[in-house]
Amino acid sequence: MNKTWLLTATLVASISATPAVIAAESGSGCGIGKMIFEGKSGKSTNLVASILNTILIPNTFFMSTAASMGEAVLGCDPSKVVHRDQQEVFVAANMENLSQEMAQGQGAHLDALAAVIGIEETDKSAFFTLTQEEYPRLFPTAQPAAGDLLASLNDAMADRPNLAKYIR
Repeated sequence: MNKTWLLTATLVASISATPAVIAAESGSGCGIGKMIFEGKSGKSTNLVASILNTILIPNTFFMSTAASMGEAVLGCDPSKVVHRDQQEVFVAANMENLSQEMAQGQGAHLDALAAVIGIEETDKSAFFTLTQEEYPRLFPTAQPAAGDLLASLNDAMADRPNLAKYIR
């Protein structure tokens, strides 16, 4: 029983640690932590605010209630595109699946990446085709760094007018 609890606690801590570490550098995101620490800055402030946003009262709760108070008070807008750091976290966590699906030009993880980037439904097929055609450019090594993959993807999208608008 104690081993199960310890494993669960470790898993929860590791899942919440990634956004918290990124937030220490880039900001606290949205949620109750942002509201509490409004106007304050610094790595430790952002880290604590991010932990509050992720664990205490998840910012997804405020995103789902954005119409009532989330967007206006806590800065949680579910329609906004995920930040670059969060895109890197997604890519790093799904690299193997993305590699396979980009080579095929289709798949659930590739569709999720398109959503994370903010690709509109009308442009998804062009995005999928691009990843398949540009696969050797996107994956020059078996496992590129997530940031390198996103940079290569942005370079490839820049060459296509209908996808260039999604570069951030």
